[in-house]
Amino acid sequence: MSQFKKEHVQDIYYLSPMQEGMLFHTLLHPGQSFYIEQISMQVKGSFQKDILEKSMNVIIGRYDIFRTVFVHEKMKRPVQVVLKERSFQAEEIDLSGLSEAEQNERIEDYKRKDKEKGFNLSKDIPMRTAVFKKGQDRYEWVWSYHHILLDGWCFGIVVQELFEVYNALRENRLYSLGPVKPYKDYIKWLESQDKQRSLAYWEHHLAGFEGQTTFSEQRKKPEQAGNQPEELLFTLPKEDTEVFTQLAKAHHTTLSTALQAVWSVLLSRYQRSRDLIFGTVVSGRPADIQGVEHMVGLFINVVPKRVTFGAHTTFTELVAELQKQALEAEPHQYMPLYDIQSHIAAPNLIDHIIVFENYPLQEANKQHEEKNLGFTMDDITVFEKSNYDLNLLASPGEEMLLKLAYNRNVFEPSFILQLKEQLLTAIREIITNPEQPLDDICVVSKKEKERLLHEFNGQVQRKQTGLTIPQRFEQCAEALPEQPAVSAAGRTLTYRELNEQANKVAHLLRKKNVGRGEPVALLFRRSPEMVIAILAVLKAGGAYLPIDPEYPEARIQYMLEDSGAVCMLTQEELAGQAASLSFHQNTILIDDPAVSAESGRNLEIAAEPDDLAYIMYTSGTTGKPKGNLTTHANITRVVKETNYISLSEKDTLLSLSNYAFDGFTFDVYGALLNGAKLVVADQATILHIGKLTETIQKENITVMFVTTALFNLLVDAGTEWMKGIRKVLFGGERSSVSHVKKAFAAMGPDRIIHVYGPTETTVFATFYPVNRIEDNAVSIPIGKPINETNAYILTENNRLQPIGAVGELCLSGTGVSRGYLNRPELTAEKFVPHPFNSGETMYRTGDLARWLPDGNIDFIGRIDDQVKIRGHRIELGEIEEELMRCQGVKEAVVIAKKRGNGDAALTAYVVPVRGAVVSNEEVRRQLARNLPAYMVPDAYIMLEELPLTANGKVNRRLLPEADGRPNPTEHRAPRNMTEEKLAIIWSEVLGRQQIGIDENFFEIGGHSLKAMAVTSRMLKDLAIDVPVNVLFEMPTIEGLAAYIDQGGHADDVKKTVFNQESTRHLFAFPPVLGYGIVYGKLAEQMPEYKIHAFDFIESDDRAVRYAEAISGLQPEGPLTLIGYSAGCGLAFEVAQTLEKNGRKVEKLLMIDSYMKNGVSDLEGRSIEADTAALMEANKDNEYMKIKTVADGIAKKMAAYYSYFVNLVHQGTVSCEIHLIKSEHAKPLPEWLSTWKEGTESSYDEYQGAGRHDEMLADVFVKTNADLIRQILGERAAVIGGA
Repeated sequence: MSQFKKEHVQDIYYLSPMQEGMLFHTLLHPGQSFYIEQISMQVKGSFQKDILEKSMNVIIGRYDIFRTVFVHEKMKRPVQVVLKERSFQAEEIDLSGLSEAEQNERIEDYKRKDKEKGFNLSKDIPMRTAVFKKGQDRYEWVWSYHHILLDGWCFGIVVQELFEVYNALRENRLYSLGPVKPYKDYIKWLESQDKQRSLAYWEHHLAGFEGQTTFSEQRKKPEQAGNQPEELLFTLPKEDTEVFTQLAKAHHTTLSTALQAVWSVLLSRYQRSRDLIFGTVVSGRPADIQGVEHMVGLFINVVPKRVTFGAHTTFTELVAELQKQALEAEPHQYMPLYDIQSHIAAPNLIDHIIVFENYPLQEANKQHEEKNLGFTMDDITVFEKSNYDLNLLASPGEEMLLKLAYNRNVFEPSFILQLKEQLLTAIREIITNPEQPLDDICVVSKKEKERLLHEFNGQVQRKQTGLTIPQRFEQCAEALPEQPAVSAAGRTLTYRELNEQANKVAHLLRKKNVGRGEPVALLFRRSPEMVIAILAVLKAGGAYLPIDPEYPEARIQYMLEDSGAVCMLTQEELAGQAASLSFHQNTILIDDPAVSAESGRNLEIAAEPDDLAYIMYTSGTTGKPKGNLTTHANITRVVKETNYISLSEKDTLLSLSNYAFDGFTFDVYGALLNGAKLVVADQATILHIGKLTETIQKENITVMFVTTALFNLLVDAGTEWMKGIRKVLFGGERSSVSHVKKAFAAMGPDRIIHVYGPTETTVFATFYPVNRIEDNAVSIPIGKPINETNAYILTENNRLQPIGAVGELCLSGTGVSRGYLNRPELTAEKFVPHPFNSGETMYRTGDLARWLPDGNIDFIGRIDDQVKIRGHRIELGEIEEELMRCQGVKEAVVIAKKRGNGDAALTAYVVPVRGAVVSNEEVRRQLARNLPAYMVPDAYIMLEELPLTANGKVNRRLLPEADGRPNPTEHRAPRNMTEEKLAIIWSEVLGRQQIGIDENFFEIGGHSLKAMAVTSRMLKDLAIDVPVNVLFEMPTIEGLAAYIDQGGHADDVKKTVFNQESTRHLFAFPPVLGYGIVYGKLAEQMPEYKIHAFDFIESDDRAVRYAEAISGLQPEGPLTLIGYSAGCGLAFEVAQTLEKNGRKVEKLLMIDSYMKNGVSDLEGRSIEADTAALMEANKDNEYMKIKTVADGIAKKMAAYYSYFVNLVHQGTVSCEIHLIKSEHAKPLPEWLSTWKEGTESSYDEYQGAGRHDEMLADVFVKTNADLIRQILGERAAVIGGA
């Protein structure tokens, strides 16, 4: 407080809880307008600035809060210091000589700068006002203040008194204002409260709450840094407002409580929970203080509102419960939110708030109009910005005014608009029938419902052809008799041969009394006979039951008994296995001579399209497999006249699926009902990636379906096999984005299809053609419904979920099977009456998904696999995708298992790239850089390969149990002096004896006030001024100590560091794009080097700053620098600076650039024009698609290009220079020369791979990386030099 003399100070006291929170967030986000209230008013009439200024000074002299500064540095706890006097000045700007457009531009510029400027709360009067004269008796009045001063109620008092004084001064008369009660009385009251009793109340009230991330799926991924405030204003129509208000009154509750109940309904749909929390703003004015309603200061507080309800709770029951809760909480609403959060160890308890407020200016305007002040106000707008990413604000009126204030860097405006419509829809539903259960309330607007039911779903029209599978196959056999039909086990059958042999078996089956729809068991290996048997059963009118010979005998026995199979078809080599089974019906060997004696003519088809075609058993939750009943019509819809793929006689389909799984259905019928060739790969080929890729190429495969796990293995094997493929379909489990990206890079658009579908809806239900992949994608959508299929995302009560909200994926249409054999209860549970189409059946998949705004579906996971860690619902696939990005990782799976205490723990199973050494700690560190702490697995298990099921999916049940997991109670002790000092400070501030260096400050009792205490202690004890936001970014002793030891300042030389754990340093300078991230692919090829890839510094002291940064990063030893294109000029200048500073630079590596001996000759072009052309030329560069890079790239490129154009190199360096030339080199202009002239040491040239702009791209980077590695090891092939 040295800036204020003792005689100037009137009083000193602590802050209120809300003030402390606002101070914390203001310090945490400097220059980001947090808690700035900016009110803009259009004024008409005689508005006198000098009288306004005098009036405001009267108010400032009257209320202590306006003469208060807030001091936190070197203080254990912040205090507010009330000064005896402060003088306030209003600003007046005359814009009357400008056009309306110019006026508006100037005023908006002022408002923007005013918000950015904010207030220095330790010095300023946290209030400003400016009057803009726009014309005769026309003004715009902008009044800004920091919310730390006062709340909305108090602002109403201030405004009324301001106008009272203004009017008196205008009329040159005395004013009369009531006595003032000091804000200090409220602070004293706060200090006297029984906080332990209140903490006990909140602990009990919040017990058992698991936590939530509100609208987590709707948040941008990754969320962009910073806060870009936006708001959506709307009203509830007058008639609805009246009914809603009456509804609240009828149930003896407030409109605020009624709105909280409506919000809870909407929130529960998005959270899929009936246990919710949001923040509510309470007035905070205790009735114990006499005259509190006339006090001016900040009284409001944010407290948690926990809402719980049951499956049958009605709206009226909920509002009654919320009103009761509000009354019980009232004595405890003064408690600071950070104390509540700290006490229950939930640092992020609240992530959005609801505010029900009055707009006092509107009321004050009405009152002062009555007093005839000489002016009127209208078009009043208010800007405010909190630290929450989403707030719902409401105020009463004839039409209830509502506002959704949000951070556009987190939420899209389209989602907020959707939220508005859903909120209004919910209110209308409730006022129509307040007694309906909350779960039955519709929150989807009519327009959104129309999109969900009709725009996202086509009308299912069943084909009228009425043909069965045998009839369709026989049409192909007749049209293409000599066309190859099936190739397996080294033999190929034509359509004629296949049809005749199937007919022979069918005739025999008929003789064995196989009738319509009767099940026939098949026991076959992958062979032509397997396909013959399938067709034969269908021709005979029966339904086949495919059995994998590798199944356990007990499972086979169960399937035979449960299905009631009337006979079994098998082959000679499996005759012994078949005989060992306890099966008392006929067993027919397909290669028996009796079969060959039968007629090869077509049979008269006795089946109908709705007849049973096969029974396919899938795993059941009870441990017993369940038989799914699939018809001819179910199958036909997948392969004939589809909207996702076109198949013809020109195609060759590869079958990799086990015939006992429904993926085989696409293979066999996709080929044989379209005249195509089916290649059935044998088991040895499927299990050997080399043989499989060879088969794909040798057999000229054009279409194939593979499981996701096998697709990933194929992609890892290379891209050569993809060249002849027309369509690759993959699915069956969550996709790996990195593998899809690699395949897409090789195959291009419209050749890869991501498919999804449970067995119960026959193979595929949705499809997604991969035509583009966002850089930040964490999953590949499962797409849109295929033909004759509708998809719905519903609640448990069959209510439509809003677009973007997660729910259960439900399917209907021609693909839905009959249900489960002999399982009527399970069939009734999963195959339910269609809620939107009477008379139809809908299948509940048990899968969670959500609609994307473009009508595609995003798969989330299984309902019974939902994982919550520390209250956060997480997607394991997102962690798996991040693992795949870790260096040296080839494949990864994450599972969650319950610990003994009921908490879920994550285990990562990692398959390293062949030859790579991947440590658990390194993987954990890489994940921790990109994922929140709760998403970083506890344990890591390295595997040679992931176990797969027979169907090619990851077999999670065979993953080994995690052991040796780090003990979560084991503390990592300080390792150096800085960590020891910080540990002492943290222990004293947090009141804990032992703190591990990797424990999160905000998860062990830290909060905003204690964060300020820590930074104050660091300033006092360590003489280091650490901004409070650094603690927020580095909330561990380990991270904070590293920050301090690196100089105690933010690293203002921006760079990307690749291969963090490597010990050999390489300092890299970027091309004219200006960002070091372009070295990413080179770093992947050189994992033994820690590459510090600098961004271009726009200030002229760049060489000095780079040299200082390099010396800090590598304090001793010879240095190696590398540049690419324009970056070579930078590298040369930095090398010169380092050598002047006495550092030894050993080598300068120059990738395709030359020494500048003159200013660049642009041949009449401007720098601006060239920059624009460079931007256009690089628009497809993958780094330009990364938003954080693209946002600043134009500005940085312009600065960099200007630097390069005007750069002229002077002098030499003492180090070696090595130039790597591109292919297709051009003659040098006069203003360029070779680097040979720039060194006193040796100079060598090497031939690199690729054109200039391709040298660090996918195709050429490995060759050039090998060359760089050789140069660094002095083993490269020199093509020129001296």
